[in-house]
Amino acid sequence: MLLFPIKLRRIGAMEQQMGSLTPTTTTEAITTAEEREQRKRETAQLASLEEEKKRNLAEEAKRAEEKKARESQEARLGHIVRSSMKVVCESALGRKVDLPGDEESEVSKLRKELDELKSKCGGNVASSSSSSLEVLRKEKEALLKVHDQSSEEQRLRKEIEDLKAKINGHQPDKSQDEVLTLKLQVAELERFRKALEEKSSEVATLKAKNLHLHGEFKELREEISTMREGCNRAATGVVETSPVEAPSRGKVRIDDQPQAMYTPKDLEALQKAYKNALVAKEMALREAEACKEKMARMGATKYRLSTRKTASRRTTPRNLKTTMNFVDVASDEEKEEGEPKEADNERPLADVAHELEVAMMAKFRDKRLKELRTGKKADLEKNCLDEGISYIKLDHAKADVAEIKAQQDFDEWLLEKKANGEEDEAPLDYATSTEDIHDE
Repeated sequence: MLLFPIKLRRIGAMEQQMGSLTPTTTTEAITTAEEREQRKRETAQLASLEEEKKRNLAEEAKRAEEKKARESQEARLGHIVRSSMKVVCESALGRKVDLPGDEESEVSKLRKELDELKSKCGGNVASSSSSSLEVLRKEKEALLKVHDQSSEEQRLRKEIEDLKAKINGHQPDKSQDEVLTLKLQVAELERFRKALEEKSSEVATLKAKNLHLHGEFKELREEISTMREGCNRAATGVVETSPVEAPSRGKVRIDDQPQAMYTPKDLEALQKAYKNALVAKEMALREAEACKEKMARMGATKYRLSTRKTASRRTTPRNLKTTMNFVDVASDEEKEEGEPKEADNERPLADVAHELEVAMMAKFRDKRLKELRTGKKADLEKNCLDEGISYIKLDHAKADVAEIKAQQDFDEWLLEKKANGEEDEAPLDYATSTEDIHDE
């Protein structure tokens, strides 16, 4: 009696455990497995039917081709046999013979009957195949409908599984990916900051160099202005002065941690300004050197003109009578009064010589500019390299090369003029009787 209630309790507990299990999930799993198996069978059946259909069509086409080839071969052989038999009969009988054709022979009749029977059989096969294709098409449409329903069920099951995974705590953690992206961004910003610091330091150095060049350029301008003023004065009033003290050549101190930040556009502007300052400095130096050379040449030409004038003044003709008529016996006072007049007369000759030299220099410059007007970039670069100057722009290069070549032509002209002057002065250096008289 006691064992019966215990068994009842055990049966009740087992029923509760079985009830706790979800029967819907088990039935769903069973149904899905059965549907999968059914779909697999249906797809395999469709694939096998399609393959069989393709195979039958290929075999029929192959048989038709073989049949056509065989018939053409038989017709060709029959034609050859008939023609040869016709030739033999005509040669044997001595007259023309008409042999029956393919249409009148028994073989051709039998072949036609056979073709008709085969065509009938082929029509029946085609009708049966078309009916089977219709059936297969209907089955395929039904399977597609079932497949759509099963895909909808699969989508719902997948959503249910995702929800269960989220509830159970299997959601993927995205915090690690976010941390990695933040680290990469921080590293990139650090690299950008370092690049900006390097650029700002370069800008600071370029600024310091630019200021230094501005100072030197200003000093060169002042020196050129003083030299031009000296050129405008008389040769006797030119006094060589000591050059202006150059600025200190020490290194400019640059802060290790620059405060300003510059963009690439600012850097390009500073580099252009630095290049322009270098070009201006080079032009100023050339102008200063040209002024110095002109001043030296002006002094030499004035001295040569004064010596030539005194030599022409001292010489007289060789005829004694005319010589005695031209002798001037002047007192010391008259000589002292005549010296300033001669000094006053020397200035216009020097100015005329200077104007002649300036005109010749302009002429040589214009000539060289005309020659270089049609020059190309490669030729100008080669000329700049030969002359030892840097190529910056096409117009600047033309002007610089023309100036250098004009200066060379001017130097050659001066040398020729000097040689011609010495030849002219050589006959004037002899002593005459009047000179001997004055010396006595």
